[in-house]
Amino acid sequence: MTNWRIAVMSDSHGDTETVRHFLDRQSGSDHLIHCGDSELPAEDKLLEGMASVKGNCDPDGLPEYRMLEAGELRVLVTHGHLDGVKSGMLPLRYRAEEAGADLVLFGHTHLYGAEVHDGILFVNPGSTHRPPPGRPATYAVIEEKAEGVSVRFLQPDGTEADSADFPDFQKRR
Repeated sequence: MTNWRIAVMSDSHGDTETVRHFLDRQSGSDHLIHCGDSELPAEDKLLEGMASVKGNCDPDGLPEYRMLEAGELRVLVTHGHLDGVKSGMLPLRYRAEEAGADLVLFGHTHLYGAEVHDGILFVNPGSTHRPPPGRPATYAVIEEKAEGVSVRFLQPDGTEADSADFPDFQKRR
């Protein structure tokens, strides 16, 4: 088994300091991902080396969807606004099934969370800059381990806000 590690952030809304902290803390990850609303131009140096997608607050230049591989998993990356994630997950679930995704990374709601639907793991890293009142600013680190997949939600300073383990999660194909 090839273990992998994905660090994913979203909704930094022009706060370049949290993007820098994220990059410094997570530079050893197999994939660095931004799920949109960075509000940075696609050619910005901070986005170099990150698989980034276009959110509803971003200028043109980034794709709205990306497919990546993490070990044997197919990973779909999007912001989520085009699939109406603030109203429900069904359109994004359909898109994930059509794409053959095992893992879906998305943002837009500013709420962190991870759950499995129909064998697909959906992870929203939250927002590093504008979390809802009473909620911490977060990003996520997703790791394959011998006992499945773990998702940790970290605050920009690196302290853990929450976590979830998926011991039975595996690729769908």
